[in-house]
Amino acid sequence: MNIALTGSSGLIGSQLLLDLKNMGHNVLCISSSCSSPKNNIFLYEELGSKKINFNADFIMHLATINSDLEESQLNLEVYLLKKAIDSMKTLNCKNFIFFSTIKVYGENSFQHELIDENFPLNPMCSYGKAKVQCERVLREHSNEMKFNYLIFRMPPVLINHPKSNLGKLFQLVEKGIPIPSFKVGDLNQRSFLNYDLLIYVLKIIVSKGSISSSKVFNLSDTKAISTNDLLKRFGNSINKKPRIIYLPNFLFKAMIRVNRLQLILCRLFGNFHLSNAGLKEAFKLPKHF
Repeated sequence: MNIALTGSSGLIGSQLLLDLKNMGHNVLCISSSCSSPKNNIFLYEELGSKKINFNADFIMHLATINSDLEESQLNLEVYLLKKAIDSMKTLNCKNFIFFSTIKVYGENSFQHELIDENFPLNPMCSYGKAKVQCERVLREHSNEMKFNYLIFRMPPVLINHPKSNLGKLFQLVEKGIPIPSFKVGDLNQRSFLNYDLLIYVLKIIVSKGSISSSKVFNLSDTKAISTNDLLKRFGNSINKKPRIIYLPNFLFKAMIRVNRLQLILCRLFGNFHLSNAGLKEAFKLPKHF
């Protein structure tokens, strides 16, 4: 298959690029800032050139301005998507895969709710707001231009990279640095995405050659895990027990009364549990996912 990929220089995109090539696919990388024809990397503006003869079976839009983007950058994220959609005409493509975020639903909470694709959208951060707008723009253009899409709302991807937040946490475990925590960190439920599941789903989509109907999926592992279990998983992967220091519960109760600290604690020990029932049914996921 011929695949056009945006965001190929990012943490996930760079690995995805290698895996797509290893699967035997022809991959054209679309970039906002870098052009390297010998490496099959082209600017959006270059796609209209007659020198580029590439008909894409799929466009995979992974590029983003920044997951920590400011309110002033919100329109830039939408503009980036529009440029990717506009490239469909040049690449003669009718299948679009868009990687969104669970931030469209909101943020971590000390309440527990199982979030499926019909859950109300309530983005709190600029990144989540931008992705909600992007999803709406994609739907509108899909109707106008007559193409099909898949939207994947993703939680944090379990990739050990020093630049990612999870990668930094992994390094703490690897170095044996004591990590302060609370008992609530044994009980909260957070969803993550194993990179192998991402590849499994994309393999199935690409093998079919086209997207039969436009849909939205929560792309996440079936089982949610607690914050402390995440640390233990990191440790198990390198045969090293994490040094979790349990602080007294009264300290947690005192800290949670302070607004600024409450936000930090919720980010670390709150719940964000996705239902991937729709994904399981559509892609017949093996039990280990």
